[in-house]
Amino acid sequence: MNENMNETLQNLAALEAPKRNCALVYLKLILLPTLAYLYFLLGFLGILHFKVGIHSIVLIGFIYIVALIFAKHNGEFGVCTFRRYSKEFQVELHEYVSKNLMPIGGVMKSNASFENFIDTYAKGIRNDNYASVAASIFPTMGILGTFISIALTLPDFSSQSAGALENEISLLLSGVGTAFYVSIYGILLSLWWIFFEKRGLSRFDRDVAVIQNATASLFWTKEEIEQAYLQENLQNFERIGKMFERLSSNDFFERLGKSIETKFKLFDEMLTLEAQAVKRGAEHIKEGMEALSRSQDRQRDLAVIHEDILTKLTLFNESTTNLHIKIANSSEEMVKTNQELLRTLQETGSIQGETPPNEEVESLKESLKIIDAETEEIIQKMDALK
Repeated sequence: MNENMNETLQNLAALEAPKRNCALVYLKLILLPTLAYLYFLLGFLGILHFKVGIHSIVLIGFIYIVALIFAKHNGEFGVCTFRRYSKEFQVELHEYVSKNLMPIGGVMKSNASFENFIDTYAKGIRNDNYASVAASIFPTMGILGTFISIALTLPDFSSQSAGALENEISLLLSGVGTAFYVSIYGILLSLWWIFFEKRGLSRFDRDVAVIQNATASLFWTKEEIEQAYLQENLQNFERIGKMFERLSSNDFFERLGKSIETKFKLFDEMLTLEAQAVKRGAEHIKEGMEALSRSQDRQRDLAVIHEDILTKLTLFNESTTNLHIKIANSSEEMVKTNQELLRTLQETGSIQGETPPNEEVESLKESLKIIDAETEEIIQKMDALK
């Protein structure tokens, strides 16, 4: 689609008319109004031999200024502007077509209207409101200027003598004569405007027709859309007909029956497998609950055993404590007994005047030390066991 569009735009560039200077076109449009105004101005200055009143010159000058403003909105100037900005026109046309593309039957074209685009684009070239009133505003202003000029030159006819009255009548006629120059100028400008307006519009229509013919491949026409949709519908009908032919054949129904039967078998197998899975799941859950119950019973038994062990350990601790106390008391009593025995031996030796043998004394001391060491060892083991 882009290649086709680029090729079409290249063809448009080849069809472009030679560009003209729009300033020269504007000068051409104001040439006659300017010459006519200069002609009346020379009559007012007395260079030419006809009389023009000051009020007529002022009113004609006002119409001339309006003509200068309206000249840019004439069809001749508009077509010149259109040809001058042909590149910008091609860019906007490309964007317009790209935004409204619609595929039909594998063909991509714009669903928008070329006429709508060209009407919108033409409104940006000139102001149609000015162009629509220009042909009638110039003669209207001329007639209005004539009445104003007559009103300004109209005498009061207050003279009593015939000579003075004739003089006033001559002034009236001369004022009326110059007043009609304003209407003549307005009608002349209207004819000039209409000529170039129609000429410019005909050129613009011709250029638009050439562009429309060159870009016809980018736009869908009503007939093409109807034909494309009709073709699509015919293809759909053909596909539907082939589908009905397949549906109405015996082979199709046999395959359909076998397929349905196969699917029902698969469905039954799925239900059987699902029932087995549910049964196995229930069994696993039951076994798990039983194992959990046994575990809870064992935990309760372990708690009882643990309490029993703690109780027995407490009793054992109390017994070892009492034993430790008794052993400590016994060791103290044994130490005291040994000490008393040593004193007794010493005293006995001293009374008899004999000194006990050293070997016996040393043997007794060693026995006492051994007894003390064993006693301390027993106490330490009892402390550790506690």
